[in-house]
Amino acid sequence: MKRLHFAARFSAVLTALWLPVIACSGGGGGGNGNTTGNGEGGQGASGAGSSSSDGFGGDLWLTTTGPDGPPPADAGHQTTCDDAGNCTCINIASIGHEGVWGPCSSDSTTALQNWLNTQSTAQVDNYNTEKPTLTPEFLAKYDVILLQWMVTKGVQNDDGAPWQFTADEVNALKDWVNNGGGLIALSGYQCNGQGCTIHDVTATNQLLSFTDIQFNADGVLDPARNGCPDCNCWGGPVPVGGPLPGSVGTWNQDTPIGKDIQSVGAYVARSIRSTTATVDCTDGTNNFAVHEDVGKGHVFAYGDEWVTYSGQWLGTAECLDPRMYTDPNSACYERSAAQVFQISQFWYNVVKYAASSVECFTIEDPAIIK
Repeated sequence: MKRLHFAARFSAVLTALWLPVIACSGGGGGGNGNTTGNGEGGQGASGAGSSSSDGFGGDLWLTTTGPDGPPPADAGHQTTCDDAGNCTCINIASIGHEGVWGPCSSDSTTALQNWLNTQSTAQVDNYNTEKPTLTPEFLAKYDVILLQWMVTKGVQNDDGAPWQFTADEVNALKDWVNNGGGLIALSGYQCNGQGCTIHDVTATNQLLSFTDIQFNADGVLDPARNGCPDCNCWGGPVPVGGPLPGSVGTWNQDTPIGKDIQSVGAYVARSIRSTTATVDCTDGTNNFAVHEDVGKGHVFAYGDEWVTYSGQWLGTAECLDPRMYTDPNSACYERSAAQVFQISQFWYNVVKYAASSVECFTIEDPAIIK
């Protein structure tokens, strides 16, 4: 278990989040996964026109509290401070491996980790190598649990076996949610269902068995089948919602999840089946995002993991030439992922809903509508 503790200073925040743009020599394209259908790597794109030193999107300004400042209001979560003055009011457990694909088939989830880490009143424990045992004592430490890729290996083209949870663990999670816990579930980490076995839904569906939400073992939002001529501009994924060419579905502006989101990216996702859960995003046939109130708690599910990749947050990747975003003659002009997707808004809405809290967030990002 790796603990990520959040009391970063302002200068450290900017250093961590402002990653450099690295263009591939010759402007080459990114990988497309593998020939067996396991992979879901994004595409690259070559640019044209003169080079530019301009960055992508607006500056991300974050406020923090720590030894030099008091914590903000906790909106129902008890704020606690350690001896060094680091204060927290939301405790999050991320359970399962992070994604291993993304733009150029080689992205990381650093930007998401940094966004969470720099919330000075939040703390995340990352259980990404070994399965934790879900006991009442374990769950009592957390306000929000993020379910990710819960398999034994979690590497490109090799999931390993799905983690298995006991009936006691499922019941403990059920009680925790009913008593006010927030559960976020992602899927679609690997395999399009053609020549490979989908493993990323197994453990997640087991843990969601007390809800009205289940992931289907399918491969929707596949750029290879959807047809998306400009998807290379933002790294390869299909736009979920919004006016972009090749976009699929619509975000419900009347729900706490869909509000103020036009589009995010997805690359081979799982559709979601439910009966009574509120639908946040759908194309009328397949549901891509849903949420449900369970007792005093909140459960949210989204069928893909591309919202966790750094290239989608920052609009940069090794195989993407930044010149194409500043060249008015390019089809990708002003169409980086950071410019066309609302990833930070997505996560702000999701964590806010799951944690039933607003004041615990100290982020000041001009892209977020609060």
